[in-house]
Amino acid sequence: MYYVLLIIHILVCAVMIVSILMQAGKGGGLAGGAFGGGPMGGGGSQLFGGGGAASFLTKVTSYSGLAFFLTCIGMWFTARSADPVAETAAERMLREQQAPIPLTAPAPETQPATIPGVETAPVTSTTDSVK
Repeated sequence: MYYVLLIIHILVCAVMIVSILMQAGKGGGLAGGAFGGGPMGGGGSQLFGGGGAASFLTKVTSYSGLAFFLTCIGMWFTARSADPVAETAAERMLREQQAPIPLTAPAPETQPATIPGVETAPVTSTTDSVK
């Protein structure tokens, strides 16, 4: 079902692109220049018959825009229900944190390492030096 909607979506996109590009904009657009409408004479809107080219292209654009949104929603719904969303890293960390933490024996206390030939300085308290 997803691939059927994808093919329909691609076709709708192509129709929408063509219908938008053929509409006359402020500068004449492709509808005027492509069919001989601009300064060369002729009439680009006569290709679709009289003055109905603008309303025809507007309707095609509107319906293809509606179909675009419907196919987007349909593809989202079919993709979401067919394949569950993969677990994100944040969800995996939360799941792992909820697992009980294994308790281990504390690390044995070690004596500070001594370097041969180096004497340690006597420890003095800081209160003695303040007096």
